[in-house]
Amino acid sequence: MIDLHTHTNYSDGTWNVKKLLEEAQKANIELLSITDHNTINSYKELETINVKEIFKGTIITGIEFTTVFDGVTFHLLAYDFDYKKLNDFIQQNYENKKPNLQKEFEYMIESCKKNKIKIGNLVYDEEKGWPIDIIFPEIKKYEENKKYFKEAEWNDIDVFYNSCITNKNFPVFVDFSMHYPKANIVAKAVRDAGGKLFVAHVFKYRLEDTTSFLDTLKQNNIIDGVEVYHSIFSEEQIKILEKYCQENHLFISGGSDCHGEKKADRKIGIGYGNLNISKNIVKDWMHID
Repeated sequence: MIDLHTHTNYSDGTWNVKKLLEEAQKANIELLSITDHNTINSYKELETINVKEIFKGTIITGIEFTTVFDGVTFHLLAYDFDYKKLNDFIQQNYENKKPNLQKEFEYMIESCKKNKIKIGNLVYDEEKGWPIDIIFPEIKKYEENKKYFKEAEWNDIDVFYNSCITNKNFPVFVDFSMHYPKANIVAKAVRDAGGKLFVAHVFKYRLEDTTSFLDTLKQNNIIDGVEVYHSIFSEEQIKILEKYCQENHLFISGGSDCHGEKKADRKIGIGYGNLNISKNIVKDWMHID
């Protein structure tokens, strides 16, 4: 069993590196990747400890990049790279470049005005949370705004925000390339460091046409493969992605997206109970025993 999508407290997980390794060992994971968001600090720490005393399996380098392609904000999983060669790129484009939330707020306000979404005079206050935490409740004050949104978007702030950053035609769209490097830049940096790229949990983005998005990434040489197995995917979604990869000669990855206690029911290795990914899926793109 393998797990190529896990997080520590270096990003948004709750376990530290040692705890993650201990849990991976308990779960009998053979192949593990720590894929923290936009940081490789876990791999720097691994150099300071005796890993084999904690975890007997194999670890491959990994990271989950936030990036943008053609107005869609999504995540790219990178694997099997020389993390020291990626260090400068990550520091310059992620660790030393914090999102400009004031700019994000202003962009969303302009989108509202352009698309005739009724709102009052809003001012960004970081103590009130993220820009969406201010804008979403304001939009919902006015019943006449409801006609511009799908029911799920109107009723769920998370669904609403996902549309903000993945749909250029959404009335409150915001272009996250103001915050993060574009996908072609990330792809070049990863490949220069010897790695491969996979689009992460593609169904999570609720795109209008998932297949077209995958086609575009492939045609523009952004991805080498797709995360086919993920805790939130249905059996039908997995079959769709398996078929897509087979027909388009793309590699396959998969993982639980374990965040420790933050999402405690999503367990390392098995997700919500039946993930159990075979090591066979990596035989085409990794050299392991």
